[in-house]
Amino acid sequence: MKKILLTILTLATCGAAYSQVVCAGVSPAAIQGNYDYGIQGSCGQWPGETDDGTWGAWTGGLDFNNPGNFVQAELMLVEDGTSGLNPQGNPISQEGCNALTNNLTGKIAVIYRNTCWFSSKVYYAEEAGAVAVIIVNREAGIIGMLGNTDIMNGPLGIDCNIPAVMIDITDGQALVAEMQNGPVEMFIGNKLGAFSNDVGAVKGEFLVPEFGGDLVDIFDGFEVGLQAYNYGANDQSSVTIQATIDGPGGNVYDETVVLPTMLSGDTAFVFPGNTLEFPAFDLGGPGSYTAGDYTLTYGVDLGGTDDANFDNTYSVNFSLNSDVISRSSIDGANLPVANAYPSNSVIEYEACTMMQEPNMSLLTNQNKGATGAYIIPHTDTNINNLAGAEIFVNAYLWDDAWVDLDDINYQFDPATADAFQNLNLIAFGTHYPGGNSEVDVPVFVEFNVPIYLADNQRYLFCAQTFQPDIISFGYDNGIDHDANQAIFRQPVSTVKTDNGTFTGGWAGLSAPSIALRIEAGIGLDEVNAVHGSAFPNPTTGKVAVSIDASGDATLKVVDITGKVAMNAKITLVNGVIKVDMSSLDAGVYIFNVTLKNGKTSQFNVVKK
Repeated sequence: MKKILLTILTLATCGAAYSQVVCAGVSPAAIQGNYDYGIQGSCGQWPGETDDGTWGAWTGGLDFNNPGNFVQAELMLVEDGTSGLNPQGNPISQEGCNALTNNLTGKIAVIYRNTCWFSSKVYYAEEAGAVAVIIVNREAGIIGMLGNTDIMNGPLGIDCNIPAVMIDITDGQALVAEMQNGPVEMFIGNKLGAFSNDVGAVKGEFLVPEFGGDLVDIFDGFEVGLQAYNYGANDQSSVTIQATIDGPGGNVYDETVVLPTMLSGDTAFVFPGNTLEFPAFDLGGPGSYTAGDYTLTYGVDLGGTDDANFDNTYSVNFSLNSDVISRSSIDGANLPVANAYPSNSVIEYEACTMMQEPNMSLLTNQNKGATGAYIIPHTDTNINNLAGAEIFVNAYLWDDAWVDLDDINYQFDPATADAFQNLNLIAFGTHYPGGNSEVDVPVFVEFNVPIYLADNQRYLFCAQTFQPDIISFGYDNGIDHDANQAIFRQPVSTVKTDNGTFTGGWAGLSAPSIALRIEAGIGLDEVNAVHGSAFPNPTTGKVAVSIDASGDATLKVVDITGKVAMNAKITLVNGVIKVDMSSLDAGVYIFNVTLKNGKTSQFNVVKK
């Protein structure tokens, strides 16, 4: 089991100033719960705005920065009479870019994003009687919404006086589909004090399994914990938090924590190492768990009727199998799933998942190792074709000398925005998609050499493109690792963009859809192999090659096509020799070192 390196939260009560403004499904049960959302961008184009956290001093008085201000109403799609379908296949009339033809009095307007200013959509919905607006993004993810400032381009942002939020396309499609079955009711606003009796929790503020798809050979349980709020106006003396785990054979974990009295506005932290905590999910170490699908469920109960129970229950699915390990969820075929494709690069983009496990040698003992990784490429098929694109999948040893992100040895270089000080490429694969049939589906990229995985070694497995204007990669935002990183202080989904390399990943710490494939009988010859690495890696010039040996040797450097780029006799002094790559073209090179005793070392170096 992953041991706690640092506990940063204590059992306490404090004002629930954070996480009280929500966009939540109220009814029916199928859509209940909090939704991730975006609001107006900090652009000076909306009424009363001061920053991204300010909703605006709306004329109607609905400033969601004030406790108890909210809208709760039925959803209705807008109609403006425009004919045709947009590129996403939705009616253009439901983009709400013109005066509406339907009456939305007392309703929350649902509008598709596409071709006009957000302020136009909000203004016309308000004119038709809507009390709020939900804009459905045309793609995965959410953004801040800009308002128009030029009267010649339509209604202005400052003329809008009802609140608006944007939600992800997946969530939006689910809401629209449910609307076909009957009325759908949503809540948008500040929950604090909005109801008399109301407790709940927030996505991203509870612990989840480290991997959505984990290997039954090495799995040894995980820690459980949740942060709960008393949003209601009344104090609560009977609040409990329950955590259950159901697996292939039924229930395997059922624990309840009784909280002390929670005053109105209090927050309770029930995490490992605190005064109140859940016992870990631990059935006895690797080999004690059955392969199959599991569900972790958290429930917050006030011991009576909850006036707003749409944020009382949260569930996370995970699976145990023998084939892949992935932070994202996996499907019935043990392949990663994706529902978001973030990217903001124009030159280079690398999406990574970090792995550091104590039981990897259990795989090696069975002659099992990593042969490659599944990734999920994405492009806008309205304007792009994946055919001819180039994708790299890289496996790195991340040998920075720190224990956790609060270790004084962890260094983020502000000059280069670099969070990685010592990366060593140990394997890679290159993939050339055949076409758009590979968009948004898992594809397997084989490593040039299979690798055994070592206990407690920090690895990065990354999907990389130098065509980020065309290609992005899948993420599973159904699993939010925010609480895990806050408690354990270990990176989850590191990202490299044009602006630098970052351990924090994208907002919300969604899980990259990168699944490492594990196979038996991979045929690694460790008898004649010695460990070797190069630093810095990647490099723009010289690298220091380090081998677990000394004396004379030969060095052969080849590119990924097999062409020999360098062939030289070298002498290792205390196991080190410097190699100048400044004359080589940018790319990936395979270093082959042969010692006088016949033993060899092979590793990869990236030349920028």
